Amino acid sequence: MLTVDDVNYDLHEIAALAGSERAPAIINLSSGINSWHPPQRLVSFVVNAASDPLFWEDYDGPYGHVVGRAAVAACESLRGDGQLELGVENVLVTAGASAALTVAARGMRHTLSASAGGEPPQAIIPVPTFPMAAACLAQAGFRIVELSAAPGHRWLPSVAEVTAATTPHTRVLYLNTFNNPSGEFYDGTELRQLVVWARDHDVTILHDTVSSDISCAGPVPHLLSIAAAAGYPDGVVTVGSMSKSRSIPGFRVGWLIAGVQLARQFARLNDLVAPSSPAIASPALLVDRLAAVAGEQLDTAGDPTLPHAAHDLAATVGAAWNLVLELTGPYLPAFPGLDTFLGTAAAELAENGAVHELARWRASLRDQLAGNAAILSEEFSDLVGKVPAWHGDFNTFVELPALRGRDYLDTTYRLFRDHGLQTLPAPAFGYHSAWWAERGYFTRLSFALPVETWTEGLQRLRRAVMEA
Repeated sequence: MLTVDDVNYDLHEIAALAGSERAPAIINLSSGINSWHPPQRLVSFVVNAASDPLFWEDYDGPYGHVVGRAAVAACESLRGDGQLELGVENVLVTAGASAALTVAARGMRHTLSASAGGEPPQAIIPVPTFPMAAACLAQAGFRIVELSAAPGHRWLPSVAEVTAATTPHTRVLYLNTFNNPSGEFYDGTELRQLVVWARDHDVTILHDTVSSDISCAGPVPHLLSIAAAAGYPDGVVTVGSMSKSRSIPGFRVGWLIAGVQLARQFARLNDLVAPSSPAIASPALLVDRLAAVAGEQLDTAGDPTLPHAAHDLAATVGAAWNLVLELTGPYLPAFPGLDTFLGTAAAELAENGAVHELARWRASLRDQLAGNAAILSEEFSDLVGKVPAWHGDFNTFVELPALRGRDYLDTTYRLFRDHGLQTLPAPAFGYHSAWWAERGYFTRLSFALPVETWTEGLQRLRRAVMEA
């Protein structure tokens, strides 16, 4: 739990503010949670599927249900363009990305080779970045090495800066695509260089991809494929989630992808807390992963109304579905009724262009995020400093120049109590307040809000800054 949460997300504080007649409605300007309505087709399919005893009458094991695992493996294999050979044995279905990170951190600490001289293994964490990653790795027993970029560079450290931070004790490099909070990411060339470095130094890359599905410039570089081409596919552990990309954080649907041996260790640990995946997880993943490959196909199709685009979309979805059937086939005898469910699901998803509809929902979400990014740059340039280029992420990381020199924690509390704004300041993403104070006053903002709410929140923030 972050220190700012003692006020911003404290139920007593929230109730007191919300119950005040003079207080404005609370607006969360910084949460990565997506406030867009989820795709109704997805919700309806999942709710209906969850009533099938196939998903709730028994424990499906610490790996999760085979349907969800097959869907994840099929999607990533297709993204790999022939470079990857993933099966259900490479995938765990987890209760969200947070659970996946926790299991991955503990599993890697147990499995990765020990450091010389009894020193704890080190994990390199680019700063700023998602705070839970460092917390999970530290709790598992890694020594955290926070790494920032040189002044004047982007927020992400360069490849040279990452490799220069290597010691004989380095065992893990954490990356998230897109970086949370900055929205930046490493390009294909940089990822290839990092993979080769990791391979040559026995470092595992822990890759958090919870928001990479909404890229505005086509699919982002596929790290698993890059690692496979470098002969190091088992050196990457991938974490994914549907919370942000489909607006359903309450579903708690996440996944892990790893080499077979490491995945087995993850499953042993997951069995301690989750001997079964959530009943809704696998039906949700079945639809979502098909929608993901369909969305990427639409991104490259040009005009989606043209006949060739519809044909290509059908072919892509068909290939994904056939791979799901191939991966689940050996396990049909273990799950009576699974073949019937898959047949019914195929008919339902084919009806009235359901997968196409889900893919279009993804495009609508991206348009909303892009619109809010434009509002920030065009209408509130007086409020923020330079805004990083937007590539499709939910978040951005900006300076509020008028607050330079202000105490981070006190200001965050005041923004909430006096203006009803929940914000997440820079020290939440690594290093300490004094380090950040030397650089200015930075905060994360989330584009994942309705336009009216986003605009009102920024207007309130502007007034608060002027009054400071």
